[in-house]
Amino acid sequence: MKENVIRSMELGVSLAACYMSAVTMVQTALYAKIVSMVQDSFIGWLIGDYISYMDLATILLALLAIISFWRRGDADWFGRIFMLNMLMFFPAVLDFSTFNWVGLILDLPSVTKVTALWVFTVGLLLQVAYLTLRHSVRFREMRQELLSRGAVPEDIDQVSGGQMGYLMMLVTGTAALTAAMYLSAPYLNEYITDLLGGSLDQTFATAFGIIVILLLAAALILYLKSRD
Repeated sequence: MKENVIRSMELGVSLAACYMSAVTMVQTALYAKIVSMVQDSFIGWLIGDYISYMDLATILLALLAIISFWRRGDADWFGRIFMLNMLMFFPAVLDFSTFNWVGLILDLPSVTKVTALWVFTVGLLLQVAYLTLRHSVRFREMRQELLSRGAVPEDIDQVSGGQMGYLMMLVTGTAALTAAMYLSAPYLNEYITDLLGGSLDQTFATAFGIIVILLLAAALILYLKSRD
């Protein structure tokens, strides 16, 4: 697999993740509040009826920013792609949060147009996109290292093809496992509730949540240390 193919794949993944997170954002309560505030300000008076195009302009600006980040092509800028996407995705998470502190401060309207399944799917896409981009950067760096050592370009293309195949299997497996956990969560919750005699004690639920968070944090730390 040639480097230009890898770069094209990176662009496609970046734009897909950005588009989905931007489309999700413009359907959230926080975004609706921001549009309302802009409409009531002098900016709304200046742009007049053009404010109806604010959603489209927001999505286009986000896509242009992602293209600019992608052109830099290194790990730091790919990290910025992920951060921008997560920033746009954050309002959707707030809409389904049991403690929406932003909503308490801004008095957000209940106008979210996305479902819980939609939010989960977009969140999973963002994680898959970041995982793909993080590894593709390493693949390109390895190509340059092999070239500097005098490797034949055809052999390097074969190595890159094998790496991308491994990455696709890794991403597919991760996405499938995460989706299975999400879909099984309601049944697991029902099972635990029945096991505890029909009620899930708040103390137990809190302790269980803390344990899960600590395990996730430990797994993340171990993963980052393994990449050093």
